[in-house]
Amino acid sequence: MDYPISVPSVGLVGGKFVDEDPLAGSPGSLIPSQWGNAVTDEILHTIVAAGLDPDEEDNTQLLSAIRLLNKQPVLLTDTGAVNAYAASNSPALASLPDNGYIQRVVIAHANTGPSTYAPDGQASKPIFGLGLQPLQGGELPIGIAVLMYLVQAGVNGGNGAWILLHSLGGASQVSPAVKSQHAMQLGQAVGRLIGVRTFTSSGVYTPTAGTNAVVVEVCGGGGGGGSNSSTPSAGYASTGTGGSSGATAKGFFTSAFSGLAITVGAGGAGGVSTALGADGSNGGSSSLGALISAGGGVGGTAGAATNSFPTTSVEKSTVAVGVGGTIYNGAGAAGDRGLVFAANNLSSGKGASTPFGAGGYSKQLAAGGGQVAGANATGFGAGGGAAASVTGGVNAAGGNGAPGLVIIWEYS
Repeated sequence: MDYPISVPSVGLVGGKFVDEDPLAGSPGSLIPSQWGNAVTDEILHTIVAAGLDPDEEDNTQLLSAIRLLNKQPVLLTDTGAVNAYAASNSPALASLPDNGYIQRVVIAHANTGPSTYAPDGQASKPIFGLGLQPLQGGELPIGIAVLMYLVQAGVNGGNGAWILLHSLGGASQVSPAVKSQHAMQLGQAVGRLIGVRTFTSSGVYTPTAGTNAVVVEVCGGGGGGGSNSSTPSAGYASTGTGGSSGATAKGFFTSAFSGLAITVGAGGAGGVSTALGADGSNGGSSSLGALISAGGGVGGTAGAATNSFPTTSVEKSTVAVGVGGTIYNGAGAAGDRGLVFAANNLSSGKGASTPFGAGGYSKQLAAGGGQVAGANATGFGAGGGAAASVTGGVNAAGGNGAPGLVIIWEYS
């Protein structure tokens, strides 16, 4: 739209309309019908585009239409490719825009890394986040994105960049936090728990990416329960002692943990079945390199045949201990003694439990004679139960101890 400068004898002065001046004898400017209609059509098009019905008596409709249209931004269609976005404006941009120019684009291809935007065939410029850094991926999902053109020192070398102001459902980029109320970057979230790793077999520890500190808890394997002596003679009974539990230890470490060997102690085997009985085997030690370790539980003692009542089996005098824990070093618990009340009445020794497993349970024998094998421990680090027999019973094996455990909590 412009003044009707191309109309002959229109009478513009200085490019604008003037009134008639009778005293000076100068005529006023013409207002051609074509121009008057064009001006009216321009205004009507604006009013109709805003969804209003033209009203000859209402002289505020143009202002209302402009305000409404400002609330109805143009959405451009993404015609580019993944990480390389493009769109067409109407009318097209003749050159890259000024600082602060806004584009709203319906993204058709989700980005997977650094991205660029080139409207109307103009030079492609990188898209930066609000932290004024290149995109990394996931910031531009399919949907509406709002971009602002910016030329600023320190941003793309001052050569212009599109700043992603908003993207529905996209990841948001932020600058490093410097105050308590600021949102922080992922790399600033020091001390964040990023993983819990549980190891039930030996190997090599490779930390999860981003791990800067670990809390390690180790539990040794439980000891096997003792077996019993055979009791063929009348009036005799026999029961062993349950296996001790493995020790535990827990520590916090900020260095020298990557690549260390993880050892998970095996559970001790129950005492073998022999005429005189046999002690259970000791459990294996669990460790993370030389940083921290927990000894395996001591095997339970064999039960000797006896005709002296009441009596108990023999308890082992030593237990396993934890070493290297900065939070705690715990000792294993001794397995329970077997209790013999009479030749045909006893309870076998129970294996010791841990926070991670239950010891092999105690078994009872009463009138009628016979024998019972020791119960196996369950879970991790617990001791096996002992075997037992009463008059007429034969030897039986002790229960097996449970294997150890290594747990590692990983922190950023």
